[in-house]
Amino acid sequence: MADGVAAGPAKTGLARWVVIGCAVVAFLDGFDTQAIGPAIPAIAKELGLQPDTMGSVLGASQVGFLVGAFLFGALGDRFGRKQMLLVTTGLFALGTLATALSGTLPILLLSRVATGLGLGGASPNFISLVGEFTPQRLRAKAVTMLWAAVPLGGMVGAFTTGQILPTHGWHAIFVIGAIAPLPVLAWIALVFPESREVAHEQVAPVSALFTPEIRATTVLLWITSFMTWSTIVVTALWLPGLLQRAGWSGPDAASMLALINGGGIVGTLVVGFLLGRGDAPRALVASLVAAGSLIALLGLLTDAPRLFAVLAICAGFATSAAGGTLLAVSAGTYPPTARSTGVGWALGVGRVGTVIGPIAVGEMLRLGASVTAAFTTLAFVALLGVLASSALGRSSKLLPVRHGEI
Repeated sequence: MADGVAAGPAKTGLARWVVIGCAVVAFLDGFDTQAIGPAIPAIAKELGLQPDTMGSVLGASQVGFLVGAFLFGALGDRFGRKQMLLVTTGLFALGTLATALSGTLPILLLSRVATGLGLGGASPNFISLVGEFTPQRLRAKAVTMLWAAVPLGGMVGAFTTGQILPTHGWHAIFVIGAIAPLPVLAWIALVFPESREVAHEQVAPVSALFTPEIRATTVLLWITSFMTWSTIVVTALWLPGLLQRAGWSGPDAASMLALINGGGIVGTLVVGFLLGRGDAPRALVASLVAAGSLIALLGLLTDAPRLFAVLAICAGFATSAAGGTLLAVSAGTYPPTARSTGVGWALGVGRVGTVIGPIAVGEMLRLGASVTAAFTTLAFVALLGVLASSALGRSSKLLPVRHGEI
């Protein structure tokens, strides 16, 4: 096991560069995922579609994400996490460029699937690299705080879309998203070490996640992941569209998405700090309770912009705290040779919900559901996550995650 790889000044410096590089990849994930939400009305107008039918576009990248998480997580354990991070970062750069060049709905859908494939494949590998090159006593904190880069990217993506869309159109947003990963590829290639936990011929199969000792935890982790990521991602993807449906302007709706991500940055950093002193499963339950309650309130206050803005920050705090804590629990549940596989499958199962969710919300709206009903549905999903995460925390098979020891 490589828990000691980050000991000593030189190795501590190496760990720092690995964490920074992985955080930049996570930032780009957040940028791309949330830049498209505010652009949906403009994309629909150019392609001659109704905004309510664009759930498939939002869901397409999530299809790619779940396949990428399943596939490249296992390949990272088998062939090397650095190598797979290079491949997947290049893939989502190409997919984002293809998005910018899309002129028809089928091409746009394929482009979003390719983008999601790269983003989904990158996630388990950068999480596992940070988990490996960080000392064990700091691992839960490092993995959780890494997640802060995702809402930061989302905030920048939402702000960028709001500023660029009126003057340069939606294509320009994705050109920026395609160019940004290029220097990151050079950084990974030249600076990153290869994982020492790669087992090559001895890599654990997916069946290793279902040994008698860990089977119950895996099932509970997957259910929790499904509910948690559905809440986080679907809320972010549909928030601008729901607010515009409630009468908000495009820039104002994008600004609320930016506020949610701003709260998410703070929430992830705070929970990352506290994980060194507390209990991760309990933090996950508390975060999901707060997230569900706040999302329900958002649906009732779309006609009160100032109060909505305050609650949006709080909702972002809670949802991102839940996501970061869940990543820390996932990274600490499995042995080193199965870490990317375990994290990848947990992420992939979670993203099944983010495929179904955007389409389901779009269908609800098409059938006449109100904006309040859409928010209430998302809140209900979060509260189902509370039940699953509570059981996860009580599981006798759950590996210790107290005091940052993952």
